[in-house]
Amino acid sequence: MATVCVVLCGVCHKADAQRQYVGIKGGYGTADVRLYPHWTSPPLWGALNGGLFWVYYGGDKPNSYLYDNVAGGISVELEFLQRGFQYAALDRNTKRYTYGRRINSIMVPLMWQPHVLLAQDRLRLYLNAGITGSFNLNSTEFYIDKETGEIEEYDYEWMTVRDNRFAYGLVVGLGGGFSFGKWELMTEFRYYFGYSDIVKRKTIYSGTQFLRSPLDNLNLSFGVAYHWDHSGSWAWSPTQRAAARKAREEAEELRIEN
Repeated sequence: MATVCVVLCGVCHKADAQRQYVGIKGGYGTADVRLYPHWTSPPLWGALNGGLFWVYYGGDKPNSYLYDNVAGGISVELEFLQRGFQYAALDRNTKRYTYGRRINSIMVPLMWQPHVLLAQDRLRLYLNAGITGSFNLNSTEFYIDKETGEIEEYDYEWMTVRDNRFAYGLVVGLGGGFSFGKWELMTEFRYYFGYSDIVKRKTIYSGTQFLRSPLDNLNLSFGVAYHWDHSGSWAWSPTQRAAARKAREEAEELRIEN
């Protein structure tokens, strides 16, 4: 998903090793559906995403400085995500027509986010892994005539007996950030794995042909971050972080000698 992310990050307290990130992001990628019984569904390109997020890192020891090489935190997002799918039409000439839908949804991912700091804390590599809940706002449906290239598109009519507005699933992503001064540029590749069905299964609604229809998404994001600590001051500079690390190492050496 063609992406522009803006990430406002907050970070670090000398005393309690706590940091926060607050930001906005955007992205671009593919959407798909897993149909059971199996029915071929090629990825649908052009699915956009974007939203707000908050990340928190904390420590429980006075000297467990935030900028240790490895740390873990939690992340919560409020995200707009376009979902969708396409497959050979079942209600028209299957070989000639493709049927598909684009679905606009609001999603809330709740994730664990460990990270590793490298290159004198200028490079940050991180993992996102967690659960998601979402609400489907609206949708369009379309038919593509593969012989003429003509596209017919309509507003999709939601029916309570047939369609599921709420959805849930898992999410995992890998990302990296590069810091310069008080800012961080970042990028992330993410996979959303759906567990709930977009259309109620055939045993509940006889008008559908499938037993399962969970949705998946793949996207790529970019961002820029800004830092501050819990005392209200701006994040430490690389020089301050290096000094804090040196003080910690000296304290550890003194503890070993004693």
